[in-house]
Amino acid sequence: MKIYILIMALIFSYSAFANLQTLDRHCSKQVDYIRFFHVNGMLTSYDEFESNLAWIDNFHAVWLGKYYRGAKADGNYNNNEVIYEQIYEVAQQKYSDLSIFSPKYRIITAILNGTVSVLNKKDLMILQEVILESVIDANYSIINETDYNNAYQKLNFHMNSCNRIILLGHSQGNFYTNVLFEEIIDNYIYSDGYSTADYPMISLSAIAPPTSSLPKDEYKALVSYLTLDDDSVIDIVRILFGSLPPNFSAKSYFDDSHHGLIDSYLRSNPVASKISEKIEFSIQNQTPFPLFEQHPVKSDAFSHIGYSKISKILDLKFESGGVYRYYNIPILLWDELYYSTSMGKVFNDNIRGQYPFDKLDIESMTYLKMTTIEPFAKVEK
Repeated sequence: MKIYILIMALIFSYSAFANLQTLDRHCSKQVDYIRFFHVNGMLTSYDEFESNLAWIDNFHAVWLGKYYRGAKADGNYNNNEVIYEQIYEVAQQKYSDLSIFSPKYRIITAILNGTVSVLNKKDLMILQEVILESVIDANYSIINETDYNNAYQKLNFHMNSCNRIILLGHSQGNFYTNVLFEEIIDNYIYSDGYSTADYPMISLSAIAPPTSSLPKDEYKALVSYLTLDDDSVIDIVRILFGSLPPNFSAKSYFDDSHHGLIDSYLRSNPVASKISEKIEFSIQNQTPFPLFEQHPVKSDAFSHIGYSKISKILDLKFESGGVYRYYNIPILLWDELYYSTSMGKVFNDNIRGQYPFDKLDIESMTYLKMTTIEPFAKVEK
């Protein structure tokens, strides 16, 4: 165990027709692109943060390459040295009057000076008491306010792209990404007026989280975590404060702590593969906002149509004004519909009555399920 471990323990198309309009909506055309937003853990330099972003881009290319990249990986640098200084000051104040021969003085001095490499059971019990007393008195709400506000504003910028967002937190950075996820779900409104509460297009991937839970059970299909069973940093956190149990086994050949984002998680093929599997599941469970405005069409049946290749969702706005969403639509069927000279016939023959559907209440900007009445489409003459 290095000082890093001990400090971490302290806190933790081309158009189908020549006369199609060109004023297609930008937002609805961006739903099949993904982008990563990262928040780092403690004791990460800015250069290391930049390296994390580069490795996340590489991870996307290697393991999630079938998903188009909306932008290079971005994030918010968690300037956590201020937190370390706060704990340091609290601990110094609390233990300044102790005898230099006392166990607490010896432990806290060794930790702050970076000279503790191995903790026995008795030392661990003393350390637990020291940490609890120091952490309780540290004022994190003030310290973290600037970092969090910066992260939230930057994340909002990326949400405005209408891409699918993957929040990727590492270690202590998960405290930020957990709250960011919940706040975006609760409050963000897309430019088309739809809310992420109805149409969540954001996922959370927690890497080595020191937290004891994940946010929002109702969105659990959008949230995942992975912690190695040999992650010595999270082992300490779990003993002292409780954290999510480990859920993957893999040997790291580059990082003795089994905690580093790059060397223990992204650089290891078995680990990266498992992380990508969890992220892909969450992407598939994201719900796009109404997509019909992607393509205004010249058709007697529909005024607008739209499709998501990732979600296999087809949105149709009938000439009558009703908007219907069809699920599990193969891309070849979308192509057939889009390039057809009789969209109404393709719909009636190949879609109607064969795929599950909902009706979208676009007037109130909410998601209305209605599975009993399915319209016929006019057929072009």
